[in-house]
Amino acid sequence: MPGRIVDLWKSVDKSELACSASLAALGAFVVWESTAWEYMTRDGPGPGFFPLWIGLAIVVLSVFYIGFHAYDLIREEPVHRTNWSGTAPVLAGWAAFMVSAALLKPVGFIASFTLLVVFLVRVIFRRSFAAALAVGVGSALGFWVLFVQLLGVRLPTGPWGF
Repeated sequence: MPGRIVDLWKSVDKSELACSASLAALGAFVVWESTAWEYMTRDGPGPGFFPLWIGLAIVVLSVFYIGFHAYDLIREEPVHRTNWSGTAPVLAGWAAFMVSAALLKPVGFIASFTLLVVFLVRVIFRRSFAAALAVGVGSALGFWVLFVQLLGVRLPTGPWGF
C-alpha cells in the first residue's frame, strides 16, 4: 500500500502543485496587504474591499486544487495531467487584452476596443475579416452610445477625438 502511494506521488505533476501553492501564497499576501487599507467607507467599499475578497478567492481556489490532487492520491487514482493544447488561443487573448489596455491612452477607448474585438473575432474565433470588423465597430459603437451618450461616462479619447 505505501509503495502504491509512492508510485502515485511520482505520477503527480509537481509543477501544477507548486503553481497552486505559489498562487495560494500570493493570495495570502494580497489578503495580508489589504488589511492595511480601509475595508468600508461611509460612501461604500473602501480600497481594501476588493483586494481582500480577490485574495481570499485565490487562496480558496488554490487550496481546492491542491485538495483535489490529494483526494485522488487518497483514493489511489492516478492524477490526470492538464491538457495544454488549447493554451495558445487563451494566451493570445490575454496578450490582446494587455495590448488593448496599453493602447487606451495613445489611441483612445473606441479605437483600442475596436482593435481588440477585431483581433479576438478574426484570430481567436476564426471568422472573416469583414465579420470581425463589423462586430468590432458595432461593439465599440454600442459601448460609446451606452457609456458616453446615455450614462455620461468620459472614456479615454485618442488623437482623433474618439
